[in-house]
Amino acid sequence: MVKNIVEFNHVSVTFQQNHKDVHAVSDVSFGIPTGQIFGIAGYSGAGKSTLVRTINLLQQPTAGRISVLGEIFFDADDAKHPAIGAKKLRQQRRKIGMVFQHYNLLNEKTVIQNVEFALKHSDLKAKEVTQKAAELLEDVGLSKLAKYYPAQLSGGQQQRVAIARALANDPQILISDEATSALDPENTNQILDLLQELNQKYQLTVILITHEMEAIKRICDQVVIMDSGKVVDSGSLLDVFVKSENPVTHRIVGNDFDAKAILNSLQIDWSNRKLVQLIYYSGQISEPIIVELYSRFNVAANIVYADIEEFKQQLVGTMIVELNGNEAQTQQALDYLQQLDIETTELRGAAV
Repeated sequence: MVKNIVEFNHVSVTFQQNHKDVHAVSDVSFGIPTGQIFGIAGYSGAGKSTLVRTINLLQQPTAGRISVLGEIFFDADDAKHPAIGAKKLRQQRRKIGMVFQHYNLLNEKTVIQNVEFALKHSDLKAKEVTQKAAELLEDVGLSKLAKYYPAQLSGGQQQRVAIARALANDPQILISDEATSALDPENTNQILDLLQELNQKYQLTVILITHEMEAIKRICDQVVIMDSGKVVDSGSLLDVFVKSENPVTHRIVGNDFDAKAILNSLQIDWSNRKLVQLIYYSGQISEPIIVELYSRFNVAANIVYADIEEFKQQLVGTMIVELNGNEAQTQQALDYLQQLDIETTELRGAAV
């Protein structure tokens, strides 16, 4: 099994518009690990969908190299063979399923017929096609609706049919391109949870393209943040949402852990105050940290701001506190917090 199921190396996509070059994707390099749920996030127009369409060459890059499933799909530096052959590409595309915001179902066909349609070029016999379609509908929780038509289904149910259809040829990669954007919050969470179940059941690599940060936080293992065609940040959810100091990232993902932005929004005059940001994880959330600082070190901690976020079942909390005590006591308190694996950042003197 290849370590990275997809690798982008200095990939660019440039369009001509009104006699001007439009750089939809600019010099992008990163890998997508096999078996992960990998998020590509950013505002509309950031270049997310354009980049991902280069994976199966639905969009031809103008520069760089793309490897998929351990094979080079595109290499701009190879003048003789810049792209994989058409026959081989058709074969490899069957290993890449795609679901979109719009379900693209065949309205005149039943739910099971929509799934069977994706198998029309397979080597399966008619009975085997029907059996496999039925199994896929069971995977997505729609067995009882097999004979319904798309118009009789809710948006969430239609998206489940689209997912079942995308899985028909046993893909190794499933690309979800804004697949939850048209759904209400409840259906969005159900679809995201389904993608996570499929990822675990089939060791399926899921590429989640979205502008919805809550979707990324709910199921992704890693994420890249795109802006204006470029990757501006990447890493684990904690690296990007909690620890990143990139102002573009903060603008896109929110400022729940950005102390500077938080204090600006609170309009606090803190020039002569001892402020510290604490970041703590699931194990410490139920601990009486503030009480302990006073009882152990006689340091009073006034809570200025506190919040708890969940990142793929891991709780992460942040707190900005004003510490009141003498210098030695305060330092002892900070050392104690670090011993508890609570990350501390002193904010005194930082510009806002």
